[in-house]
Amino acid sequence: MPPPVPSFALLLALGLAGGPAGEPPPTPKPDVASGLESGRQGLARYQWRLRTEMRVDDVLRLTKVEDVHLGPDGGLVTKKTVRYEKRPEPTPLPPNDPRADLQRPLKSEEEEQLADAAMEVMQLYARISPDVARRWQEGAELLPPDPDRPDLVRVRGRGLARPQDEATLYLDEKSRLVSQIEVKTTVSPEIRDIAFLRAEFEKLPAPGGPPRLKVPARIFLNMEFRGRRVALDMTTTDYRSWP
Repeated sequence: MPPPVPSFALLLALGLAGGPAGEPPPTPKPDVASGLESGRQGLARYQWRLRTEMRVDDVLRLTKVEDVHLGPDGGLVTKKTVRYEKRPEPTPLPPNDPRADLQRPLKSEEEEQLADAAMEVMQLYARISPDVARRWQEGAELLPPDPDRPDLVRVRGRGLARPQDEATLYLDEKSRLVSQIEVKTTVSPEIRDIAFLRAEFEKLPAPGGPPRLKVPARIFLNMEFRGRRVALDMTTTDYRSWP
């Protein structure tokens, strides 16, 4: 079995031991907790630039660029805000316009609530503890490859951060390094507003980086919250040593 793979918070890698040829693979039960802790330790030596775009009802509302690093709990910590740009509210339609009844102006207070709710979902999964990761892995199952991603091993389980969520990991068939993570979850503990999270990983794009350290290159979050459609698109660049 390959050693635990360092990566970014959440369940960043699961090393799966392959069985003999012709036999079905066993249920994967790697040391998830150790892999998670090793991942945080590896990434804790770096900071990177994080670009976040937030759309509400398909309209770009916020662009933010930050220098960030991992905190002790695995959550993101902002070291410096490089750019913060909020789009102005659209001009309200005149009362006699038939479209006025359909327009729902987004006030600054509501926009902040939407942004806070989206980031809370992101941080919830970034701060998964090793014990929680271990319990999730015990109940996860190895699935047949996705026809659209035949070269990736697929592992799925429920109850990662919320009892009703469903997390699927895709790992490279040869290296067993994580390639993608998808999570279907809810915005709050109540089963009311739905959220979908996807992260895509790549090898650390920094000179001299550990060969088995993989980091999130892009993260997507789509959710329904209080009658609004909210989408976060986050990309990472400029990894460099820290502190």
